[in-house]
Amino acid sequence: MTGPRTITIGPDEAGQRLDRFLRKLLNDVSLNAIYKLVRTRQVTVNQKKVKPELRLSQGDIVTFFQAATERHLQPKLRKRAQEGLSTRRDFRVVYNDAALVVVNKPAGVLVHAGDRGDDRDTLIGQVTSWILTQPQPEAEGLTDFVRPSPTFAPSLAHRIDRETSGLVLIGKTLAATQALAAQIKHRDLQKTYLALAIGGLRGRQGEINVPIARQEDPRGRRRKVETGHGQKALTRYQVLGQRGQYSLVELELVTGRTHQIRAHLAHIGAPVAGDDEYGSRDHNRHAAQALGLSRQWLHAARIQLQHPLTGQPLDLCAPLWPDLRNSLQAAGLQDCLPDWMAAAREVVP
Repeated sequence: MTGPRTITIGPDEAGQRLDRFLRKLLNDVSLNAIYKLVRTRQVTVNQKKVKPELRLSQGDIVTFFQAATERHLQPKLRKRAQEGLSTRRDFRVVYNDAALVVVNKPAGVLVHAGDRGDDRDTLIGQVTSWILTQPQPEAEGLTDFVRPSPTFAPSLAHRIDRETSGLVLIGKTLAATQALAAQIKHRDLQKTYLALAIGGLRGRQGEINVPIARQEDPRGRRRKVETGHGQKALTRYQVLGQRGQYSLVELELVTGRTHQIRAHLAHIGAPVAGDDEYGSRDHNRHAAQALGLSRQWLHAARIQLQHPLTGQPLDLCAPLWPDLRNSLQAAGLQDCLPDWMAAAREVVP
């Protein structure tokens, strides 16, 4: 490094302790070495010697005389760039601003890889690549985008199953992601799904209040869940239409347990069409032949929330993907979609 480097603290870093900020930023430098850098004034704040436990404020200028080389900056985003930015754009954008992006995910795409490999072509990998390479409301490309936050990358606020399509919220800033997480935790955010069920449901509307527990295989990997014990799980439903053995159902996810809708509908004898894990393979083979359905018919269709930074109410809907539209038409239920689906639109093709 030829001279000192500076970083101006933005809203995503404000409020953090200096040592924790440096730990994230200098991700291959030991904590003892970080303390030494601060103690010997190799890292200063506003040109002053400070203590590691100092709380950073927006606008503070952190100066590095050692250890801040290019490879240390933006470690999360730089790691993704090194892995190679995704060129896939399987998703569709429903809402986008400086704080968050809401996308319509197709079936077959993992939201993130977890321990299964790199995130390049997962949903978060694809969306991050799109943010970094396309004009955004707050920036133009990689350099401008990462400058406000050297330690934060776009983050999922929640997840949906690989074979479930529909809305996913992604925070672009730390404050937005934290606010979205708080709304989800306190159930201030309403999520509505559409499902094609095989079988009838009791009454035109009701609720399924049955606890759910995760089931583990001998190697400790999560598989499906089982009902009847475990954590509280509540799903409200309304039957929109029924033709023969198929029912189009609107479901409000009050709690957000793993596989909740799929497990709850199977529990009452009306599993999601195309769901081999919780339903009947024989019934699903019939659905494939009669409706052309090649995956589970479950769509995260609507999210009602407050904007995480402005508090403005948002009511977002995701159009059905063609495979769901076609199978719904084959079932004779295309005219049973709720009125609010008419507002579903995408802002980016």
